[in-house]
Amino acid sequence: MRIFQMRDLNEIEAFVLAADYDRASKLFEQHLRAHGGDPDEGILYREIGLEHLNESANDAVHEALDIGWEGLVTSDAKGRWSFTAPLGCRRG
Repeated sequence: MRIFQMRDLNEIEAFVLAADYDRASKLFEQHLRAHGGDPDEGILYREIGLEHLNESANDAVHEALDIGWEGLVTSDAKGRWSFTAPLGCRRG
């Protein structure tokens, strides 16, 4: 499982856990649409390792990786982390 840090040109951001960039991009596009973003306006991304994350992000992403599913790790304005995974056809 690879870790991609993705964001749109506004404020929508997530760490996407996926097998490859194409899958990560599809997951993030769904996330953008669900939160009022527009994937056609541009997406910034980079592939990262756990060592590049701050402590709280590292802990949240590490816990999500332990689940073994593709999905998105996000933080709200209060610093609470969540992992969102699509149901149905999961890849691991």
